[in-house]
Amino acid sequence: MISYIKFKEIFDNIDSNRKPEIEFYFKGRKNTYMIIKYNDYITFQRCGTKEEQSGELKFESLDVLYNSRTIDNIILKEEWDKIEDILFDCTFSVVDDKENILNLYGVEI
Repeated sequence: MISYIKFKEIFDNIDSNRKPEIEFYFKGRKNTYMIIKYNDYITFQRCGTKEEQSGELKFESLDVLYNSRTIDNIILKEEWDKIEDILFDCTFSVVDDKENILNLYGVEI
């Protein structure tokens, strides 16, 4: 799996003007979770059916989110090794699309 440092490098290279969505898949969790990058902040949320969705929680930076207790008691710093996959733009998998990620974001994983 991708390290947090490499993830942050890709995250920093993504243009926030298009409000990119980054989806997380965790081992042992039925729902997926999403970060949306805005110009001045980021959000984190649980995805799923309308009843399962959590709504967006706002964080001032990726590092603040990484160290914070969030939805469903997730602390990314403590659960990073439980991530099965991350999809950038809800399309490019850090597991399956390494070449596309290098071409699009300039980061080798």
